[in-house]
Amino acid sequence: MRKILLFLFVVIQIVPSLIFGQDYAISSIEPNLLSNANSVVRNQSIEISVLSKDKMRVKTKRVVTVFNEYGEQHIGAYDFYDDHSKIKSQEAIVYNSKGKEIEKIKKRDFQDRSLIGSNTLYSDNRLSYLSYTIKDYPITIAYESEIETNSTIFIQSWNPLENYNLSVEKSSYKLINPNAIPFRFEERNLEGLELKKQNTGAGLNYEVRNISAVKSEVFSPNLSTYAPRVLVALNEFALVGVEGKASNWKELGKWQYEYLLKEKMELPRETILKLNELTSNAVSNREKAEIIYNYVQENTRYISVQLGIGGWEPMLAKEVDELGYGDCKALTNYTKALLESQGIPSYYTVVYGGDKNNIDPEFASMQGNHVILNLPLAEEDIWLECTSQTNPFNYLGDFTDDRKVLKITEDGGEIISTPNYATAANLRESFVEIQLDESGGFLAEITRKNHGIPYGDIYSIESLKNDHQKIYYRENWGHLRELQFDKIAFENDRDSIVFTEKLKIKGAKLAMQAGNRLLVPVNFLKAKTFNLPRNESRKHPLVIERGKTYKDHFQFTLPAGFKVESIPEPITIENEYGKLIMETSIVEEDETKLDVKRILILEEGNWKSSAYNSYREFMNQIKSYTNQKAVLVSN
Repeated sequence: MRKILLFLFVVIQIVPSLIFGQDYAISSIEPNLLSNANSVVRNQSIEISVLSKDKMRVKTKRVVTVFNEYGEQHIGAYDFYDDHSKIKSQEAIVYNSKGKEIEKIKKRDFQDRSLIGSNTLYSDNRLSYLSYTIKDYPITIAYESEIETNSTIFIQSWNPLENYNLSVEKSSYKLINPNAIPFRFEERNLEGLELKKQNTGAGLNYEVRNISAVKSEVFSPNLSTYAPRVLVALNEFALVGVEGKASNWKELGKWQYEYLLKEKMELPRETILKLNELTSNAVSNREKAEIIYNYVQENTRYISVQLGIGGWEPMLAKEVDELGYGDCKALTNYTKALLESQGIPSYYTVVYGGDKNNIDPEFASMQGNHVILNLPLAEEDIWLECTSQTNPFNYLGDFTDDRKVLKITEDGGEIISTPNYATAANLRESFVEIQLDESGGFLAEITRKNHGIPYGDIYSIESLKNDHQKIYYRENWGHLRELQFDKIAFENDRDSIVFTEKLKIKGAKLAMQAGNRLLVPVNFLKAKTFNLPRNESRKHPLVIERGKTYKDHFQFTLPAGFKVESIPEPITIENEYGKLIMETSIVEEDETKLDVKRILILEEGNWKSSAYNSYREFMNQIKSYTNQKAVLVSN
């Protein structure tokens, strides 16, 4: 038995009237809905009533049968609320496997907590959720709630199939619009469904039945790209009482500029004079911008502040200047103000941070969860992550790279793209000198340089305690036995955006003894590969989001009294997924040394499902070839 917080990992689902009287016995579920399913949505309904431009009521009903612990994430028995959104009612009923009611939970029995995190200073956001101890599987939980809000800019979309390994028995969606407020909607991937719909200018009505679970497969595309969806947005709306009108990205960006950003960039005169002095010797706008970015990093810190027009409005720039902290909105707006004080225009840009998700170019609505800054200089586009005190100038990393974003200008919104770090730019290169001893142990000196995305993956290790640094390397170099460290040092070149690791290490039994011979793994550091399961009936495309390049040079010095008996043959494999080139040679002028050079390129791409097995074979080839050994024999 485990105590679970049923709000975790789930998207809010919204629904009308009670359906508690239905048959929720497990035996009544169609067999096709059981295959690959960790849970089944028995009945979900969402009813959204737009009462006026600034008032909306949302009724939610969601009944989920859970078969195992992995299905718990789909229960969704929770709702968020704040000063502008009120939970009017909330209830849950628990049924056993035969569909018999075993417990009823009233609103007063739900758990309630603030959403203020460790780095959140102000927030009025709260969460009311069901905390329930599941004693046995399968179990069915029915949840119902009603919410009223004065923000109609967010109209929940209909996503009947929310996740992998989740089946849907029935799902419905209703938009009630009695005042015929103009709205837009867009259907995605509804073909081939058991679907009913009835849409008018006064609302929408959808119902779908019997959607079988989609099995999760490694390197699949984001489910949202092909799952059924209906997107909805009002053309006339309100955000916590602030009214607006927009039907496209240009208009919506214009509204955000006028009501969320305008007249928030005033700075103290003393700060402007200080910047004038700091940038007085700069010879270009790029150099000035870099000085200003460093100034922000040195004088501010990130703290979440979820206040101001529904949490979408930044603090005033002068307040950030005075307090020395702010959230992504505030720090981005502050940096923008500092730049413009020096005559450098920049643009507040809304993005989805984290996993690669795009602001939808085809459907204008309030989207995104993060803000960054774009500087379109004459010579190049500059991008700034203003919440980081450690990121180099013009470095985004994998948190916001390669995705569609909304640039907000005085003239309106524009969808643009953040930079994509190309395969060749995502480079990790190493040079390792290894001294072997006659028992198979080693001493090694490692220099490894990280560029592009690998830079962002590693540079924070510099701030860790020495013991944690050692843990990191032992976990990543687990094949090096009894690893000891004589030196761990780093060089962080923020100008070139290169992070260099310098280590001196020693370990036991790198080479295996076989009589008077040593079998030496020529790949001192393991090549990057993926352990891919066999899958003869792959359904989804194969998606590799980022390509990377690895260049390694290993130089082995033989133990005294040993010579080379054999070395692996040169290898070259090249296909659409990447390339492996590996060559082992004896240093001619001194036959006591082995030279190993390896280049591994893993391309990004999107391939048909039929490519999976050949990609898996490519990975297996890399593993096989990079496990090869040289043979040393004692004189």
